[in-house]
This record gives sequence, structure tokens and C-alpha cells, in this order.
Amino acid sequence: MNDLQLSPEFHVEFARGGRSDSGSIHHVKRHKLGGWITTPVALFFITDARIPAEGFFPHKRLDLFVSDKRLVSKPEWLAGILFEALRKRGAIGEPAWLEWHVAKSLDGKPYGEIFDFD
Repeated sequence: MNDLQLSPEFHVEFARGGRSDSGSIHHVKRHKLGGWITTPVALFFITDARIPAEGFFPHKRLDLFVSDKRLVSKPEWLAGILFEALRKRGAIGEPAWLEWHVAKSLDGKPYGEIFDFD
């Protein structure tokens, strides 16, 4: 696991793993005693272009999926500083396609017992 500080308000946790790297971005709110509260606001994925239309010219893709527009009012800004931070860390380089999305969780359900309330 790798950590990056994008700005005083945004912190990144990401994992590197072969053809696909991924991570999450958390909004950070600090309080006066020195602690902080984090809220997950986005997920991102770095992949190789694999479908023929994209794969003709080899490049990487960085897809950012923002889940909290209240805390990330400008997804394009967050995508840009994420790209630069990952580039400096050597996780992505040019040529690359950067794309941002706004995603909303619709619903979910467990399969098997994933919560232990005993």
C-alpha cells in the first residue's frame, strides 16, 4: 500500500499490482487538537489500454470515479492533481488518457455472512 498527500484536504491510498493499479481518495478534515476525520470521496484505476481501438497506440488510462460531489466540487481538478502526484511517484507516465466520472452508489446486498454481530 502506498500513501500520497494530494493537498491539505485530500489523501490517497493506492496499491500497485501488475497491469492494474487502484486506490481511494479521502477528504481530510483536521480538528484543532491535531487529529483528523477522513471521508472516502473517490476511487481510481490505472490500466493499460487493452481494447483494439485504444490499444493501437499503447498508453495508460487513469479513470477517477468521484462519489461525493459535495466534498469534490471540481472532479477535473482532483483528477489533474492525482495524475501529477502519481506521475511523480512513477505510477503513471505519458502517454496517458485521464478521465473523470461522477458515480452514485445505487444499492447493494451481501452474499454470505460478511457481518458478525455476535
